[in-house]
Amino acid sequence: MHAKRTIIFAISLLLLGAGGIWWRQENARKPGAQVHQQSVGGSIKKDLRAPSADPVARGEVLLQNKLPRDESLGALQQMQEELRALPADQAVARIEEYLRTGKDRKTGLGFVIGAGGTMKEWPTLRTFLVDALLAIDAQAAARISREILAKPGSADEWALALRNLGRVETSADSRELLIERTKELINNPEWQADPSIGYLNAFDTLVHTDATETIPLLSGLIQRKDRKDLAHAGFLTLDRLVQRNPVDALHLVAAERALSASRPEMVAQQFARADLRDTSQREIVRNWLLNPSRTPAELQSFAGVYPNNNQFISHNLLSSSTQSTGAELAAHDRAALEIITSWQKDAAFQPVQEQLRTMVARLNSFVGVSKLPIPAPPAK
Repeated sequence: MHAKRTIIFAISLLLLGAGGIWWRQENARKPGAQVHQQSVGGSIKKDLRAPSADPVARGEVLLQNKLPRDESLGALQQMQEELRALPADQAVARIEEYLRTGKDRKTGLGFVIGAGGTMKEWPTLRTFLVDALLAIDAQAAARISREILAKPGSADEWALALRNLGRVETSADSRELLIERTKELINNPEWQADPSIGYLNAFDTLVHTDATETIPLLSGLIQRKDRKDLAHAGFLTLDRLVQRNPVDALHLVAAERALSASRPEMVAQQFARADLRDTSQREIVRNWLLNPSRTPAELQSFAGVYPNNNQFISHNLLSSSTQSTGAELAAHDRAALEIITSWQKDAAFQPVQEQLRTMVARLNSFVGVSKLPIPAPPAK
């Protein structure tokens, strides 16, 4: 039995603006194993200047002085507290009045997301105010966010407006609007040419809305070998869509022939996410494996990672990730092992016997089943 290895990669999320790790789910198969997430954000030093009847106006004046980082964070925190202390309608009016002026102030901070989609840092005063609306008056936040999404502004503002709308509205019409506006954001030539952290985080809206219909768009981005930032954002979004809705997503991935030709190993690893206990997913994998067009590299990439339960854990604007427990993974592994050993006895799977042996060996290393031998290759 192969020794299990725990591999935890600490990843700096320059692209996604949040702390996260790529977690091999083999780790959860070990008793008592824990996952450690990188902390996000920092302590906020409170600005102790006297409060104002108009926190937004006071904050704008302070920020025009290009405060040091700690003072900028403190000023924004104090503005946040003062806005929440006002009656909600007054706070909304202050924010809305400022947003409609079109003015803005840079904060010298980043676009940093914390747990539950809450913001820890804001690059501009406008992004701070759009974010603040959600906690003050959710319905007003949705209304004003629709106005923001109706005209060009900034990608960071749009990202937060999409978050606000996604948190408040759940109708089919709202879902359609969220998807269309996210596609507009992604395809905006100016924003795409120099993507901000908010731009890249806005892709999460497609995961939140289960927008598998955007896989052709994501496929095009993943194939951009000249733009690793866009390709990575597209890949992460596609990967999470496959995890959430494997049947619909994998059918669409299979139809993306150009993607298979450009990124064959990545596509193979998406099919390795399928859960063979589900009959629909099992049929998808069967058809993919036995397709005569499969190359040895694709098949080996699939077999080498199946079952692919690796996850990228991060703080997102809208969606959240669910981690499987060790017991859940063990149950899945045992069932998958039983199915794959049955395939070894099926004449239809003769062309992929080598890959099946690789998969059985991998699964045996997880479940520790010694009574299920790995069949020897057929005599030549």
